[in-house]
Amino acid sequence: MTAALCAAFAAVAATANAAEIAFASRSDFTEISLNIRDTYNANPDQIVLDVTLSQDAQQRMLAATTAALEQDLTLLIDGKPVSTTHVKNAIDAPQLQISMSRQLAIDLLPNLLGVGNGANPSAIPPAMPSAAAAAIAAPASNPEPLFPAPPVEAQPQQVVPPTVTDSAQEATAAMPDSGAAMPPMLPLPAVPPDLGAAPAAEPTPSAAPQEAVMAPAVVAVESPAPPLPLVPAQPQVARWATGAWLPTSATPSPYAEIYPGDAVAISAHSINALTCNQARTHVLESSPQQVRLAIDQNSSCVINKIQVGQLRISPSATPGKVVISLYSPGDDMNGAPASEGSYQRKP
Repeated sequence: MTAALCAAFAAVAATANAAEIAFASRSDFTEISLNIRDTYNANPDQIVLDVTLSQDAQQRMLAATTAALEQDLTLLIDGKPVSTTHVKNAIDAPQLQISMSRQLAIDLLPNLLGVGNGANPSAIPPAMPSAAAAAIAAPASNPEPLFPAPPVEAQPQQVVPPTVTDSAQEATAAMPDSGAAMPPMLPLPAVPPDLGAAPAAEPTPSAAPQEAVMAPAVVAVESPAPPLPLVPAQPQVARWATGAWLPTSATPSPYAEIYPGDAVAISAHSINALTCNQARTHVLESSPQQVRLAIDQNSSCVINKIQVGQLRISPSATPGKVVISLYSPGDDMNGAPASEGSYQRKP
């Protein structure tokens, strides 16, 4: 028993000391991109959120990942836990790619669009039926009938209201004949019914029993769905490597703003060239020193007559230029590339 108690206290302490970093979508995200559908995603139930952090949020991310090295770090957006990742190194980049479930993306969408009011719909109690609310609000010392009775002229003789077992003819005979048509009377209960009690079963129910009308409706409460597993965020292409790049050996055309040669356009998820039509990519490494990308097996990409399987982008000493190394499928990324050249950013 002592060992079990020690293990329980250790688990509670570890949970309490778990590292967290919270972001507010309105103030911490300067750019937001939501990828709703990705045909090549292995998990179609996951939504990918690409965000650009503000300067303050980037500094907080750097401080949080530095303090949580070799630990689990939980990311929260607008108070909702989104993902938990084991921190391998400090993150000092403005871009983040966050994977989340579709239901969590639906919950965060109003805040991401800037139309959320911050209210928690689940905390608002369901509306009470008007008849039940009126009956509860009425004081117990002065009960009021739920159905108003029509005005009845006072008669000297005693009138006995018909019961549910009386026939229509007997009820008509018991009513006094005052010479004018009198609207039918509804029997009034002497004491207001208990709304919390179950309706009593009658052997022969009437056409419209009052107990069935006043009985509170039974609402089925659904149990909350279990939380989905948190998916670690995937690495992103560094901003300095994205954009349209032109070979430095190409010469401008005098007839149009085009350059002969194989220009390359690199985005967060794909590569485009003359014979490389929006080829899907996977980020293998992204750092200030280099970016390594792998072409999806279902995509065909040919650049400079090279069937590209992977490519490496390195920054150049000259601002606005990079070195792009092309590797064929099966080549060693640590060896010599199949083709390599200097590229400049398209103005």
